[in-house]
Amino acid sequence: MDREYELVSAFADRFIQGGSFATIVSAREQASKILDTPVLPGTALAKLVDESVERGLVRAAKIIATAQLDPRQAYARLVDLYQRQPTLGTRSSTSIAQQAYSTPVPIAYLAAMLAQITPEKTVYEPTAGNGALLLAAIPTLASVNELNRERAADLRQQGYTVTQEDAVTYLPAQQHDIVIANPPFNSVMDERGRVKLFNLGRYSTTQIDHAIALNALKAMKLEGRAVLILRGKLGAEAERSNRYNLRSSRAFYFTLYQEYNVIHHFSIWGNLYHRQGDGFPIDLIAIAGKGKSSLPLPAAAEGVTTRLQSRLNQYHSP
Repeated sequence: MDREYELVSAFADRFIQGGSFATIVSAREQASKILDTPVLPGTALAKLVDESVERGLVRAAKIIATAQLDPRQAYARLVDLYQRQPTLGTRSSTSIAQQAYSTPVPIAYLAAMLAQITPEKTVYEPTAGNGALLLAAIPTLASVNELNRERAADLRQQGYTVTQEDAVTYLPAQQHDIVIANPPFNSVMDERGRVKLFNLGRYSTTQIDHAIALNALKAMKLEGRAVLILRGKLGAEAERSNRYNLRSSRAFYFTLYQEYNVIHHFSIWGNLYHRQGDGFPIDLIAIAGKGKSSLPLPAAAEGVTTRLQSRLNQYHSP
């Protein structure tokens, strides 16, 4: 474990000092020198290096996010930081089973700004990963859940109190000012190799991000805020609009918009996720309190796709 944190510290220092890794191979070469052993592709050690790079990246990002910069300046620095990381493509059997893709730090910062995380607010993160969505949170005021043992251990190293429960059913004891989440996407298999079905009361779904999102929102105070990062829809605008109306999505979005005040719902191009090992588009949904949303359901909304930078400028324009 000490060698792992030595790796994390070395990667964090390199990013903080403006360094970069053109490829994951160059990160493995640095790790080989620190560990005094070869890091071969496809091995558990290669995955450890990927995770250590990401953990170092989150530590560097937290320094930027909490430096009291103008939001657009902080965002620009986080984009630069993201561009200096290598593509993290090595996935273990555990991360595949858990559909565990981490949030790119510029998107994590945008989510934190939309959630209005400030030092005095309590935050619940049900699937925290390596802590990217907690960039602006104070560890002592955060309730953090993470099923993966190694990631939970690193979150504790960062100062968080961590539970390791099933986020589909687990809830913290107290209500929180803010809920922020990027749950795993798609369907998952049960122990018998069958697609798992989640019973949400009014309906059932195979989409684990939908199940975790609706459960996590129960931890939000009546007038709290939430930001959800969920699996988006492929295709051109008309195709995407129709896909929100498929059976797998329709009941979820109807429930979400009926019970929570959705104030923003927009999509982010999948290529902004490619350095995390994925390329699927995502939906970023901001909620301001409980109660029915005044927005139309996404299947009826015009122009849901937008670019990340233009939306950030809108939120922080003087």
